[in-house]
Amino acid sequence: MLTIRQPVAVKVILTEETKQNWLAELRRHINSTIAELEELEFRGKQMLREAEKQGEAAVQAAQQHLENERNQRIARREQLIQQLTQIQQMDLNTEVPNGTLETTADIHIGDSWDKILLGSEIVLKDGIVVEIRRNGIKVE
Repeated sequence: MLTIRQPVAVKVILTEETKQNWLAELRRHINSTIAELEELEFRGKQMLREAEKQGEAAVQAAQQHLENERNQRIARREQLIQQLTQIQQMDLNTEVPNGTLETTADIHIGDSWDKILLGSEIVLKDGIVVEIRRNGIKVE
């Protein structure tokens, strides 16, 4: 026998409660990102005033830094909005992938490697484990 590490897929059955929780969390992240953008604008003005005292090269470096920071936050905001839209369009009772955990699996001589590679899944509904699958088969 040999024990190996194996990924376990976690899936969530999308209920109205889960959907609303995810949407609320995404909205919080979007609002936080918008607040970061506003803070960046405020700090950016201060940074540029300080850079002006050091010359044109410092101003250009500060502008480039601010632009990079702004672009990162805008990209994050757009990604969050896209996720929000996707979740809004999802049908209830759909199984949605929600990450991966790692577990150990015992392997014995004669085991089917294909079945081992199929792995395991944990299915949650409103935070409760409702099903465990090994090799694609429900575990009782």
